[in-house]
Amino acid sequence: MSGTDLKQRRTQAVAEAMDDIRTIESSMGVTREGVEAIRDRLIELSTLRELFTFEEFPVPEDDGSGGRRGCLYRISQDDDDRFALYMNSTDGEVSTPPHNHTTWAVVVGFHGQELNKFYDRTADGRVEEVREFMVEDGTGVAMLPEDLHSIHLNAPSLNFHCYGLALEQLAEREYYDAKADDWKIFPPGGNITEARLISELC
Repeated sequence: MSGTDLKQRRTQAVAEAMDDIRTIESSMGVTREGVEAIRDRLIELSTLRELFTFEEFPVPEDDGSGGRRGCLYRISQDDDDRFALYMNSTDGEVSTPPHNHTTWAVVVGFHGQELNKFYDRTADGRVEEVREFMVEDGTGVAMLPEDLHSIHLNAPSLNFHCYGLALEQLAEREYYDAKADDWKIFPPGGNITEARLISELC
């Protein structure tokens, strides 16, 4: 399969999945059952393994500065910045503090393992871990806007990350800073690389 054919196949498969996801949200709402149905549709998309590889979504090269350890490749996003789908490609050794998303969020695995830890807010304003789940090939997690989680990787991984609203628009995401013993705000956006076909953007 040529590179162009592969990209066209991926674009079509992603478009069909995102159409289904829009329908799921419209019919089921932003509910636990709704986001779990979105997760299941993305797990179905992830079975097309030949369309989503490290060759197509490479891990950023280490420049020796200790900076970028991963990259989010944007593969779908509506004109109004809703229904954003990314490929998250990381080299491992990545962790985040406990945080929410302020929109629904789904993570589905391809390659490697991404440990997700989930938390409740405590009465004194801190966090308490309540469970964990290993996202890997054929599995995923689904979160409501207020759900709290952290991710932990120690080897290269490639995953879907899908959000009800694009990361650049998430200006109120909170995270718990354990050292400061306080809640802070994540800056919107991140290391995002455009990976949609040019024809999709016209």
